[in-house]
Amino acid sequence: MQQSTVEIKQAIESLPFGFIGLMSKAARRNRLILRLFLILCCTGLVMVPIALKPKPALSAEKLYIIYGPLKLSLSVNSLQTFAETGKVDSELRFYARFVGAKGMVQLRKLLQLHGDLSLTTTSQLTYAPISEDFLQRLGQLVKTEAGVNGFHAIRAAWILSAHKSQSYTLIDLLRNYPTKRVLINFTDLQTVQQILLTLVDYKKAATTAIAQAAQAEAATEPKLAASQLPDPRKPGPFQVSRRTLQLERPVRSLEGNRVNRRFKVELYIPEGTSQPAPIVAISHGMGSTPTGFSYLGEHLASYGFVVAIPEHVGSGKAIKKALLAGLINTNVDPADFVERPLDIKQTLDELEQLTQSDPTLKGRFNLQNVGVIGHSFGGYTALALAGARLNMARVVQDCAINKPRINLSIYLQCLSSQLPATESNLSDPRIKAVISINPLTSIVFGPEEMSRIQVPTMLVSASHDFLTGAVSEQIHPFLWLKTQKKYLVSMVPAGHTAADQGERGKQNQPLTQRDILFAGPDPALTRDYIRALSLAFMQTYVAQHPEYQTYLSASYAQAISQKPIQVDLVRSLTPAQLEQAYGSPPPVPFFPAPVTGLVVNK
Repeated sequence: MQQSTVEIKQAIESLPFGFIGLMSKAARRNRLILRLFLILCCTGLVMVPIALKPKPALSAEKLYIIYGPLKLSLSVNSLQTFAETGKVDSELRFYARFVGAKGMVQLRKLLQLHGDLSLTTTSQLTYAPISEDFLQRLGQLVKTEAGVNGFHAIRAAWILSAHKSQSYTLIDLLRNYPTKRVLINFTDLQTVQQILLTLVDYKKAATTAIAQAAQAEAATEPKLAASQLPDPRKPGPFQVSRRTLQLERPVRSLEGNRVNRRFKVELYIPEGTSQPAPIVAISHGMGSTPTGFSYLGEHLASYGFVVAIPEHVGSGKAIKKALLAGLINTNVDPADFVERPLDIKQTLDELEQLTQSDPTLKGRFNLQNVGVIGHSFGGYTALALAGARLNMARVVQDCAINKPRINLSIYLQCLSSQLPATESNLSDPRIKAVISINPLTSIVFGPEEMSRIQVPTMLVSASHDFLTGAVSEQIHPFLWLKTQKKYLVSMVPAGHTAADQGERGKQNQPLTQRDILFAGPDPALTRDYIRALSLAFMQTYVAQHPEYQTYLSASYAQAISQKPIQVDLVRSLTPAQLEQAYGSPPPVPFFPAPVTGLVVNK
């Protein structure tokens, strides 16, 4: 029992981005049952009842594709044969004529994709409100034989597939679908195909385009002897001391209640500097803590920066702690779209006070030169402080679109629609440069607000990030930036959580399958890239040391790039380069449709 409890704790703590395990209102009524079910399943004290195991009468046998007044059938057996052997039987041949050769290749790849989540993680994932929203939308496409939304049937099939095997395919999901017939709307199917094309083919083409652009930029740069340069991945010359601040401020909840927001700030202070030190604030992602970026705080401080890492209490580790304590009705507070940037502002205000009033710190901080580094939700925070405003008109317009979405970050972005009328300009004039790692941008900002940013900006993408997808949240948004000093970094095949070392810190524990799924094959190497590029960027644009500009080049990124994670850096990328790499116009527009709503940002 003790071992299984540890397994559950590890499974929950490894859930990424803070989405997972946060229950919707409908699921809260069953939270005790779900907890008991997860514990019993993991301990082996009970098994899923035999009645839940699929029998021929309770598994999908045929797909019915609805196209206008037509209802066309296709057996699951036919799809399974095609997936396993590539053989197109007489039944599938009819559809192959319409799909085409390229479409059939894509279909087989889709049918062969494997899901590798455990039963515990799958159960938590499918009961998360963001996942429930996705499954509800998907259920409009995949309906039961009675023609009702397939939400519950899809969730049951997914959980049962994970129960039977930790490696399952779409065929397994169909075999475990609890009705004999599955109804699919052809028009919605085309939408999903477009989404999948974006995720797979176009994403590969986009990362290829970045690599090609980097090669072209490197060819025009002076020849770089990287081995003869100081290595910015190694610690700097200054000893580092640490201090913890405790801050609070009154805030008003969505219900209108006034409460105190209390949070701590971890300070990393270089010792022995002769001039007031420039400041770098780091904003962690949802479900994380300052510990996740302590490696970066220590590294930057060793080069003379004062680094402040506040803990964002409304969207930090407390969510996971609440889940572990059984309070699985905890939910994400939309107010964090406003409170997170205000946490950084308050931290900077406090440092201004300390540099005037604290005898040990007097005159040691330069608050006129501040940089911000943010990851995930923290990446949003950094861009908001840099001048991008909450784009409520786009949020209202895009979140009302009722179609399946694969980009999970959209469900978090759409939570901002619950905010009351509020000040959308959260920028701070002290901010001189920002690095945004795996940020969410497409709806909360859109091209209208990304184009407002004027300070030097670096966007960092990870090709295997399925939480804040590289194409929609970083690569296309890079096109929207109008600041002259902009950089795009691509890491292949890194994942969403690679930049965050988590609670493990320096324990050097071996990677689990789940670690690789969310962070990629070598997160330590990814963090080395983050160390080097963050230092070079902040030295150049915050500390005003132009000699570090050499490291902000395609040539340098190529010089330090090594397997299994390729890193590329570009200063320019055009729609034409992306389209050329893809071979045709992209499945999603480079610039989304203009906002037509009446909501006006303040």
